[in-house]
Amino acid sequence: MELGIYVIVLIAFIYGSVKLINKLATSKNKIIFNGIFWLLASFIVFLIYNSVTGPIRFQKLKQERLQIAVNKLQDIRNAQLAHKAIKGSYAATFEDLEKFIEAERFAIVERKDTSIIDAAKNSAFGISVGADGQGGYFKDIVVIDTLGYVSVKDSLFKNSDRYKRLNQVKIGDIVAKVTMKTAVIERNKLTIPVFVAKIVKKDVLKGLDPDMVAKEDNIVGVDEINGKEIILGSLEDINTNGNWPKKYGNNE
Repeated sequence: MELGIYVIVLIAFIYGSVKLINKLATSKNKIIFNGIFWLLASFIVFLIYNSVTGPIRFQKLKQERLQIAVNKLQDIRNAQLAHKAIKGSYAATFEDLEKFIEAERFAIVERKDTSIIDAAKNSAFGISVGADGQGGYFKDIVVIDTLGYVSVKDSLFKNSDRYKRLNQVKIGDIVAKVTMKTAVIERNKLTIPVFVAKIVKKDVLKGLDPDMVAKEDNIVGVDEINGKEIILGSLEDINTNGNWPKKYGNNE
């Protein structure tokens, strides 16, 4: 609609200007009238160009910035899942999470399926097993051997120290805060840890067209990040899902 208005204004301006120049211009001031005409026409053309390219440019910059924010939340999820796997709970603060990443290690394990004599069952049925291992009952077990260890930092953030800045999204001079909370909820008489991390969208989009940024709070679409915040996890449900579409990466 905005583009249509600008085009109508330009057509009306050109038509009116030509009429005015033909009516008022003389051989002495015609150059001045022409100069003013072309300056104003150029300005209207600029407005038309900007009305077309502005939204396209905004969408490109928006997606680039939101991608950076989503990447940050994915790093937080990977670190928190590692913390839960090793510690049994989620880190309550970014400081705790950073210390965990620097200090802890993953165990490298090997799982083997094998069978052994089921002595209890054989005894119950009065069965004896020969020296060759034949006869009687056997049971399947899984043998787990620890082959070694690898640091959480090397496993998740090899050759990078970005884990030290999980509490913020930095884009040029713009810094958007990441908030994180943990809790425990009860399900089927079990106490289960949960966490949530959030980034306010308008903080990430700061400096872009304010009208378009304002519209982001109410945007709804399957290919958009709906709502005012980019969210990972929940304090009410047991999940570590994100509210972003697949185009930004894995959200589960």
